[in-house]
Amino acid sequence: PKPETPWFWSDQYDVKLQIGGMPFDVDQVVLRGDPATRKFALFHLSEGRVQAVEAINSPQEFMMGRQWLASRREVDPGRLADTFVPIKEV
Repeated sequence: PKPETPWFWSDQYDVKLQIGGMPFDVDQVVLRGDPATRKFALFHLSEGRVQAVEAINSPQEFMMGRQWLASRREVDPGRLADTFVPIKEV
């Protein structure tokens, strides 16, 4: 069987923290959302591919990040950062 990418989640009062992947050898970190709103995600990229995702109150971003981790699909950092672009269309 194919090994699964490590991930975990934790609920801390009104904050849902979800983390997947391992941020090794990354060359770019993309912020999607606004930390001031307590709803955002950080995507750790290596050559345009997601190596890890850290999501705060952003379950859709986390789930897409896990899919991209598994598929090794290249993503456009500009579209990823743009919250006007639906996460499923990045």
